[in-house]
Amino acid sequence: MSSMEEDCFDRLPDALLLVIFNKVGDAKSLTRCISVSKRFASLVFEADTVFLSIPPRKHNPKADNRSLRRNLFKILISTLIAKPLHFFHRFIADRSDTDRKTVSFYSPKEVLKHFQQAKTMHMELPSDGGMTGLEGNDSLIKWKARFGSEIKNFVILSATSFQKRMQPLSSDEFSENNGEVLTDGQMKLQIVQTIYCLLAASARHYLMKQVLEEHHALENIIASDVCKQGRVCMGKDEVAEIRNSMKSMVASTDSSLERTRVPDLSMKLWYVPVLELPENGYIMRGATLAVLRPNDDGQIGNGSKSDLFGFDGEECEKKAFNEAVREMVKMKKSYLMTVDSF
Repeated sequence: MSSMEEDCFDRLPDALLLVIFNKVGDAKSLTRCISVSKRFASLVFEADTVFLSIPPRKHNPKADNRSLRRNLFKILISTLIAKPLHFFHRFIADRSDTDRKTVSFYSPKEVLKHFQQAKTMHMELPSDGGMTGLEGNDSLIKWKARFGSEIKNFVILSATSFQKRMQPLSSDEFSENNGEVLTDGQMKLQIVQTIYCLLAASARHYLMKQVLEEHHALENIIASDVCKQGRVCMGKDEVAEIRNSMKSMVASTDSSLERTRVPDLSMKLWYVPVLELPENGYIMRGATLAVLRPNDDGQIGNGSKSDLFGFDGEECEKKAFNEAVREMVKMKKSYLMTVDSF
C-alpha cells in the first residue's frame, strides 16, 4: 500500500527535475508549480530557461488605440508627401512623448524577479496595433534586430500582398519585374515603415536593458510580440557588451524616452513588384527587403548572411520568408540611403 502511495517524482533527482522545468519554460506555469510541494518550490526558481508572455494593459474603451494608429498613419503619409523632413522630426518627437505617457503592457519585473538563475529569457509582448493590415488583410511586415549596447543589425521584409500561390504567374505578371522602380510614394512609405519598426525595436531594447540590470546570470535574451511581427535578440557577446556599457554609462544620460537611441544607419533596399516563391508555394507582391547597419560598421554587404534570416511566423511561413530573402539579395538593382540618428 505504501508503494502505491509513493510519489514517483520523489524518485527523480533534482537535476532531472530542473531539466523538466527548463522544458516547461513558461514563467506563469513554473510559478504555479510552487504550490505543488516544498521540493518543487525550492527548485522552480533555479530554472535557467524562462519564457514570459506579457499581457496588455486594459484600455479605456472610449480610446480605440487601433483606429487611432490607423488615422495617424493616414495623416502621416499625406503630410510626408507635402513636408517630409519637417514632419519626420515632429513624428519622432510626438511618438516619444506618447511613449513617455503610456506603456501598453504590464512590467515583467514582478513575475521575473525570482528567476535569478535564468540564463536564457524570452519575453513575448502584446501587439501594439502595428502597421500590419494598413494596406489590406494580405499585407506583410516582418522585422528582426540584433542589439548590443546599440543596434548592430536590422532587417525588414515587407509586401503589399503575401498569399499562397493558386496558379503559376502569367507572362504579363513576370514582365512587371522588368525595369520596375520604386515610386516616390512607395519610397516614402518604406521610410515611414522603417522608422516605425526601428522605434518598436529600440523600445524593446530599453526594456531588455532593465531586465538585464536585475538578472545577472542572463546570457541570451529575446523580445518578440504575440503577432510574430518582430523580434529583438541579444546573444552572449551582445549581453556582455551591454553590461560593460551600463557600468560606464554617464549618470546624466536622458532615459525619459523609454527607448534606446538609434544611431546613424546605412540602409540597403531591394524591391520586387512580383516575387514567386516556388519552393514554398507563395507569391509576394510589392516585396521589399531592407537591411540597416550603423554607418561605422563598413559596407552592408560585409555583414553575416545569417543576420538576414530567422523572421518570426508559422513554420511554413518562415521557410517562405527565407526563400524570399535568398531571391531578393540576388537582384542586381538596389537602393542605398542613410537614416539619421534619433
